[in-house]
Amino acid sequence: MDKTRLETLSDGVFSIVMTLLVIEIAVPEILNPTDAKIITALGHLTPLFVSYFVSFTVLAMFWISHNFFYSSITREVNRVLVLLNMLYLSTIALLPFSAHFLGTYLTSPVATLAYGINVFAIGVVASVVLQYAYTSDEIDTAHLSRRTLIQARIRTLLTPVCTLLGMTLIGISIWIALALYALPIIFNIVPGLLDLVEKKLRLNFD
Repeated sequence: MDKTRLETLSDGVFSIVMTLLVIEIAVPEILNPTDAKIITALGHLTPLFVSYFVSFTVLAMFWISHNFFYSSITREVNRVLVLLNMLYLSTIALLPFSAHFLGTYLTSPVATLAYGINVFAIGVVASVVLQYAYTSDEIDTAHLSRRTLIQARIRTLLTPVCTLLGMTLIGISIWIALALYALPIIFNIVPGLLDLVEKKLRLNFD
């Protein structure tokens, strides 16, 4: 199987999905528009813009992780890994729908749960992909250091764990749930943050 073609396909799906996020935000149609009416209409779109920027950042996090996986962790692919990657992309492609649903009904527990389920599914499949690559006899991961593998596992598991915790707290506070959904973004995007946590907690990944 050709790893380059798989990476190209994945990048294409990510770019399309990221674009679809903003396409879902329609320009409001206003009868007899005035500046005041336009400002009011834009104000009504605020939840959609919040959902857009959060979801775009979530996708950026997943793309960075996906790129790291195929550039640093695995140097070849097999049919099973390709099929798992397709499953992963199918969950990624659902995000414009769940993001628009959340933005339209931002204070709805159902919309918050639907968004969480989508992000949780992405995180679970990403964890399965990493675990398969590490345990498969057909995928060479001998070049990986113990530290790299542990950090990759932590970053991959953060999303499903935090999202699942957030979903259990929706009944208490939707905003706490959304904050937990977004928490893994910090550890996956900010360079060196996991190293800092390791140092502060006196852990040893080596």
